[in-house]
Amino acid sequence: MFHECCPNSRWHTMPKPVRIIGYVVMGVVIAACCALLLGYVTMALWNAILPEISSLPALTFWQAVGLLLLARLFTGRFSHGHHRGPFGRRHRAGSVGRYAEWWDQEGEAAFRAYDQRTAKRPDDPA
Repeated sequence: MFHECCPNSRWHTMPKPVRIIGYVVMGVVIAACCALLLGYVTMALWNAILPEISSLPALTFWQAVGLLLLARLFTGRFSHGHHRGPFGRRHRAGSVGRYAEWWDQEGEAAFRAYDQRTAKRPDDPA
């Protein structure tokens, strides 16, 4: 952060709880500015495009912010900490090992059988 690159600044000499509160306040201010900017951009794009090509009315700023919140609710993207794989399941460290085991037991034989079946087609254009 800033205090690490400037050790003689006043920020570095402040007590740790004050710095944490400062980080929280800065985070809230940055999040609010981003929300305001996204709301304005959504409103501007909606009002520039959709009323002209459809019969939808123009949006106010707060309607645009509400539309963004609805989009977040509908897509379920409020949590950022979960890294899920296909179909919503979490990746496990052992999944690669299980795949390798399956490939050795069944997968390679199934692939070879499929490859032989497709190689024998007389109507293949290649």
